Amino acid sequence: MVEKTALTEQELEEKLKEMAPEWKTGKNEKGVPFIQRVHHASKFMEGIEFVRKVADAAEENNHHPDIIINYKRISVRYWTHTVSGVTLADVQMAQKIDPLF
Repeated sequence: MVEKTALTEQELEEKLKEMAPEWKTGKNEKGVPFIQRVHHASKFMEGIEFVRKVADAAEENNHHPDIIINYKRISVRYWTHTVSGVTLADVQMAQKIDPLF
């Protein structure tokens, strides 16, 4: 099991560059860091199917993202609530679901 400690900003940038370069960093309304990637579907139901695939992968790995659906724009965000930051496990999940994008 991956140790769940928050990565520093520098560690996070290095891991994203190495493992999931399409993902971007951000902070939520409480200032907690997250990583995010956005999927643009051509139709609403295509977006829902994408969400189902992400949910299946998350359930299989027992590591669940925040998923925000805005019509055909789906944002997937990973961060670990227990450490209020991004962990290696979050980056690994980003890497695992990258092929879905």
